[in-house]
Amino acid sequence: MPYLPCVKLPSFSGEGDPNVYLGWEAKVEQIFDVNGVLDDQRVRLASLEFLDYAMQWWHQTLVDIGLNKRPPVVSWNDLKACMHDRFVPPHFRKDLLLKLQRFHRGTLSVDDYFKELDTLLIKVNMNESEDAKMARFVSGLRRDIQDVVELQEYSSLQTLVHLATKIENQIARKNAFKNSSKDSYYHSPSKRKNTSFSKFPSKDTPFKPRESKPSTSTSAHKSPTKSSSKKCFKCLGYGHIASNCPSK
Repeated sequence: MPYLPCVKLPSFSGEGDPNVYLGWEAKVEQIFDVNGVLDDQRVRLASLEFLDYAMQWWHQTLVDIGLNKRPPVVSWNDLKACMHDRFVPPHFRKDLLLKLQRFHRGTLSVDDYFKELDTLLIKVNMNESEDAKMARFVSGLRRDIQDVVELQEYSSLQTLVHLATKIENQIARKNAFKNSSKDSYYHSPSKRKNTSFSKFPSKDTPFKPRESKPSTSTSAHKSPTKSSSKKCFKCLGYGHIASNCPSK
């Protein structure tokens, strides 16, 4: 029997979540590529890490192959295709396509949004061009970031992601500065003094009507009556005329 290289692979128990299998497959393939494992050795090495239900399934698969109920699994691609049929349901890719079509940034940061988008593209196995990926990425950005990005020049997807992240940080700094300016304005002592309502009585203070002051014009000087305003030209007295002057 040919020698098998000593590589440490993660185990697979046959979980029902397709994402678990796809993650296992990606990790195992990475280890194979790094260690230069030959294709005819990959099936045996990977099958050694099957546990629980995955091990039972693989034993039954080998029995079916021996009874010619299914084609033999010789290469790594054969094993992946066989495992996809069992552990990745047919609707999984359709669900991913729908999620990809509706996917947008939402509350994610630009960096997290790109990682989630890139992961979806890898799972769906869409061989989109660089321009198509850039257009998809921009269309899912927040509108204020998107408006600025569309005015800039970029030549690659990575450059675009860095540019969008920079714009996001600039907008966040501007918003933080505006909020801090508003807080300092309303919490300033001089502004509180100008906007204070202490001159006005509170609703709990009983209302006291203002007392009216007597008119100084009427209390200090009484205007002379009509009779007392008469002046005598003979004695120069008031209150009578010359014809009725008592000094006559």
